[in-house]
Amino acid sequence: MTKPAAAIDHLVVARGPRTRIRRKHRHDAPADYAWRRDPELARFDGREPIEDSFSEFLARFEDDLRFENPRERMFAIETSDGEHIGNVMYYGATSGGEAAEIGITIGRKEYHSKGYGREATIVFLRHLWETTPFRTIVLHTLDWNERAIRCFAGAGFEETGRIERHGQTLVQMVARREWWLFHDSQGKHHLPNDSRAAGS
Repeated sequence: MTKPAAAIDHLVVARGPRTRIRRKHRHDAPADYAWRRDPELARFDGREPIEDSFSEFLARFEDDLRFENPRERMFAIETSDGEHIGNVMYYGATSGGEAAEIGITIGRKEYHSKGYGREATIVFLRHLWETTPFRTIVLHTLDWNERAIRCFAGAGFEETGRIERHGQTLVQMVARREWWLFHDSQGKHHLPNDSRAAGS
């Protein structure tokens, strides 16, 4: 059950016109569990759906909340009125804090192909540039997932190569701090009703 937005407002770390990014909470577990078991969502991530029981999943979920790893962190993606629709995370941060990889899932399928993933990616990158020393953010997406490739290109990532992993071809895309922030200041990553758009 989704909590009222005001009840967890203190967990919000970044906001966009239609989305907000917040720290994870125990009440996210049921939705996360359902999304991790969904075959279609698992296919987009290039993995198999999990087979764990909910109690097993919840135990690991709570451990992750309790013992935060500085090299990785997951956040919830919500609509502006507090509806949990997906997750975004960084992981594999280098020991010097120069680079990390990100991954994003819009679990609520009624929000697919409506720009929520692009907006959440932009809002999350702004948050990372402002709060971490990362200078390079990398992501990988399956080469047949054209929707995701367009989303990430629209959020300021550039394709830098293709790699083979577990029998699948992944497109590697990169965003670099200085260029990304310069383009953002010029309005390249403009979002409708975005108070941070160039000239606002």
